[in-house]
Amino acid sequence: MTDQPEGQRFSQIYARHSDLLPDSPRMRNRVALAIAGVGDSDRLQAFGKRIEREQGILVGRTAYRHDWPPLFKAMALRDVLDAITTVYGGIEHYNSGIQAEQRAQFLETCRRIFLEEQVRYRIDKKGGVHFTVDQQFELLRVTTLSGLGAVRFNGVRSLYDEAFSALDRVPPDGKGALRSAFFATESLFRLIFPSAHQLSSSEVQKHLEPFVNKIYANQKPAINLAQKLVASLKDWIDGAHFYRHEPGAEEPAQPPLELAIYMVSEAGGHLRWLAKLDAMAASS
Repeated sequence: MTDQPEGQRFSQIYARHSDLLPDSPRMRNRVALAIAGVGDSDRLQAFGKRIEREQGILVGRTAYRHDWPPLFKAMALRDVLDAITTVYGGIEHYNSGIQAEQRAQFLETCRRIFLEEQVRYRIDKKGGVHFTVDQQFELLRVTTLSGLGAVRFNGVRSLYDEAFSALDRVPPDGKGALRSAFFATESLFRLIFPSAHQLSSSEVQKHLEPFVNKIYANQKPAINLAQKLVASLKDWIDGAHFYRHEPGAEEPAQPPLELAIYMVSEAGGHLRWLAKLDAMAASS
């Protein structure tokens, strides 16, 4: 995360997938009221003009506290997030100490709102908004959920999204994230192979290996590659089992965060491939 530029607006850094970005009506309302609480009517009007000038949108009247919640409700999400950075830069005072204090208080309020409303954003020390992990990790979530758009995958999609929610907690719940990613993969596997008892190496070998051979029949390089991916899935399953809580056994400790992030990332690849195989089989 240290290589991400600070103090720049969200939309200037990240690819936009507005339909799947974490959003919340309560978050929007609370951020709007946080801005409205920063100053008097002259300052609020100045904030509105600054948003118009910097972000290229028309916002209308902003001089009064009650103007801000409906404004934020109607905004595109990118503009809501950008407005935090824009307003932060617009908090000015002739006393530099007071200015720094007001800016810090505003950012702290917005950070608390993000945390309490469980949206996956963080704010850097210069007012820039970022994803809690990084752009690539959030993009993985978006592309995976997009690939699970069919109604029959609703449960899978929900479980995988829960993995990201677990990583948003303070402290991050890597164990919960890993388990949710595992259950999402198991749910999809059993949708494709209803007779499978569970997601395990033996069940993958029994069901997925012949399935893959059939899908890629007469494509020897593709079969060879696909079987390596099957082997990778087996290894992923075996790794995940270290953090599954078996009845009568001691609850495992939290995994190192970097390993939890890696396992959730790998689950995204497995889910997208399995969903594609399911679609290919249905169309053949």
